[in-house]
Amino acid sequence: MTKSPEGEHPVKAFGWAATDTSGHLSPFNFSRRETGDEDVRFKVLYCGICHSDLHSIKNEWGFSTYPMVPGHEIVGEVTEVAVIRTKCRLLWAQWMALSTRSLLFIPFCH
Repeated sequence: MTKSPEGEHPVKAFGWAATDTSGHLSPFNFSRRETGDEDVRFKVLYCGICHSDLHSIKNEWGFSTYPMVPGHEIVGEVTEVAVIRTKCRLLWAQWMALSTRSLLFIPFCH
């Protein structure tokens, strides 16, 4: 049996989205899937828009898909962390591990 879109993506979210190549961002409600075994969920407090986002919003590279919520340079509050049993006591999602220096977080491996 196939799940409904709301069942597959039950977490409500909000962002500012581009819906076409105009470059304008508008309020946008969407939903996300539940936090998985290798995910980190966070509340975005601040978000920067860089030149790559601007090119993507306007589809200047020719592969943008709309609606698009740009912005990957964020400051936020971690609200949920998946725990994976490995040699490290806690292993955060791969992107979090790559950002440890900027987040001033160093995982302790034993």
